[in-house]
Amino acid sequence: MQLIAAVYVEKLMADWLVKHAEVKLADPVRYANGVAHWLAFFLEERKAGRLRGPPTVADINSDLVERFHVWRAAQGVGAHTIARDTAALRQPLNWAWKKSMIPSAPFIPDPEGKAPPRELIYSIEQIAAFLEAAWSMEERQHLHLFAMLMLSTNGRVEAALELDAVQIYGGLIYFNAPGRKQTKKRRSIVPICPTLAPWLEGASGRVIQWQKRFIDRENGGSRFERFPVESIKTSYEKTLIAAGITAHALDDDGNAIWLPPRKRLGEMSQRPKLVGLGSPNTFRHTATTHMHARGVPEAQIETAAGHAGETTNKKHYRHLRPEYLTAYIDGVEALWDDIGKLTKVHLRSHRDPKIIDLGARRIGR
Repeated sequence: MQLIAAVYVEKLMADWLVKHAEVKLADPVRYANGVAHWLAFFLEERKAGRLRGPPTVADINSDLVERFHVWRAAQGVGAHTIARDTAALRQPLNWAWKKSMIPSAPFIPDPEGKAPPRELIYSIEQIAAFLEAAWSMEERQHLHLFAMLMLSTNGRVEAALELDAVQIYGGLIYFNAPGRKQTKKRRSIVPICPTLAPWLEGASGRVIQWQKRFIDRENGGSRFERFPVESIKTSYEKTLIAAGITAHALDDDGNAIWLPPRKRLGEMSQRPKLVGLGSPNTFRHTATTHMHARGVPEAQIETAAGHAGETTNKKHYRHLRPEYLTAYIDGVEALWDDIGKLTKVHLRSHRDPKIIDLGARRIGR
């Protein structure tokens, strides 16, 4: 407890903003605003005598957090905004705990009245639009393969991005790499569905690789080089916006954010600031939901997702059975058939020669 008491919360929040939020979060300004609200609240608490000085981690408890909720609500702020402000305390404390800066992080309750998060699911139309937007630019084509892999396997995002060609053999994808210890977030073994199979043929090295464009300053030509993908956050957001899978960005008070007109493009009026809907993991939720809608047995959906199943050793050998996940693969192919009514961008057989060549080079054929 003495170690916790020695750590000042305001210092942790400042470090978190600089070392984490500004580097890894999509909208660090929102969190900076949330931190500013907490600093103002801490000052009020000190004036009221409830805090003797700058708060330490030991001072953070449910009563203090609930007083913050009441304080913000008295300013006319809604539960959604208060919950976002609350995250500006919770996340720095959790970050500090994960970095071993504090031995534990206190529980930070959400405000009453906060609506439970709704799990976003992409529609067939949105999936088709995403695939087309991803394929339309060489720099984004790795997201095309990522989306196909996620929808065809229900795998975990990290497992898909780390997938190496040596993990693909015998008509199966072994998402847990050789020598890697299974964790609570199990990585599954999934059959390769017919629609995905042509995109994986002849793959070498990391399966998901992005193409970086290099410009030849002498002749103006361009070339591409492939690199393993560590993060798809930025390119994913750009692809969502290109596909029209967006919402109007809001400020901390829930007001729409507008951007000034771009004079070089001849714009005469303001334009909305758009943000993409969903994250890479949304494709995993989408695959699960669409499989349920097609009547795939729950056990097969759970197995493909890597969720824990039977406790005996036989679960390690299920993938050797001829009938392994057959209903799941049928459901996946039914999904691709529905997508095929809107686009053919997922079918290698419908590529023109130029696109086939690009795709073949991309996966190392």
